[in-house]
Amino acid sequence: MSVAGETTLHDLGYRRYEGVRIGAGGAWRALYVQGVRSMFGVGRSAKSKLLPGFVVLATLLPALGALVATSASSGQIPIRYATLIQAQLILFVLFVAAQAPELLSRDQQHKVLPLILTREVTRSRYAWARLAAITTGLLIVSLAPLLLLYVGEIGLAKDPMAEFSRMGGRIGPVLLQAVVTAAVLGGVGAALASTTSRRAYATAAIIGSFLVAAGIATGLDDLAGVSPRVAELIDPVRALRTMAFLLFDEQTRGMELEPPSPWWVYASALSALGAAGAAALQWRLRRLVP
Repeated sequence: MSVAGETTLHDLGYRRYEGVRIGAGGAWRALYVQGVRSMFGVGRSAKSKLLPGFVVLATLLPALGALVATSASSGQIPIRYATLIQAQLILFVLFVAAQAPELLSRDQQHKVLPLILTREVTRSRYAWARLAAITTGLLIVSLAPLLLLYVGEIGLAKDPMAEFSRMGGRIGPVLLQAVVTAAVLGGVGAALASTTSRRAYATAAIIGSFLVAAGIATGLDDLAGVSPRVAELIDPVRALRTMAFLLFDEQTRGMELEPPSPWWVYASALSALGAAGAAALQWRLRRLVP
C-alpha cells in the first residue's frame, strides 16, 4: 500500500490487541499486587519464602504460647500485648530490610524501570505502588500476632460475648499499633532501599540505620544526660515499644520512675517519620530515571 508516493505500509500479520485496556489504575494495581506477593515470596523460589515464613512463625508462635499459658492457668497468667510485641519489633525490621530491596533495588538492578515507567505508570504512581506493597506486607506481619491475641483472649473466656463487649475498645490499640509500625518501618525501609541497586547494600543500609538510631538514642540517654523520653523519640523501635505499653495500658519499671509522654506524641512522631520516608522515596525516584 503506497501513501504519499514513497511511503509503504506492510501488513506483517501481527494481531491487534482488542481486549480491555485497564489504564493507569489497573497498572497501579498490578504493581501493588505483584509487590505484596514478592514481600512473601509468592510465585518465586522456595528460598525466597524462607525469611517471610520464619518471621510469620516467629511472631505467631509466641502469641499462641501466651494463649496456651493463659488457658492452662485459668487466666492467672494475663496476656500482655506490649510485652509480646516489644520482642518482635526487631523481626519486623529484619523483614523490611530483607524484602523491601526485592521490590525497589531489584527493578534498578535489572534495569526494568524504563519499561515500567510508561505514560500510564508515572514515577509517582510507581513509588506509591511499591510503598503500599511494602506497608501492606508489614501490616500483615505486625497485625497477625496482635489479632491472634485479641481473638484468642475472647475465645478463651467463659462467656465470649461478654468478653467481646468488655474488650471492644481494645481493637483500636491493636489496629493503631500495627498501622503505625507498618507506616514508619515501611516508609524508612522503602526510602533506603531505593538508594541502591544492590540488594545486599540496601539491606545493610536499612539495618544499619536502625542500629545507628538506637546507638544515638542510647548515647544521648547515657552519656549526654538527655531524658530517656526525649532520646527514645530518635529510635523508632524504642518509640514503638513505648507506644505499645501506653496503648495497652501496661507498665515497666522505667515508666514508673519516669512517666512517658502521651501515646499520641509517639504516634505523631512515628507517623511523621514514615511520611518523611515516603517523601524521600518520591524524591529519589524522580531523580533516578531520566
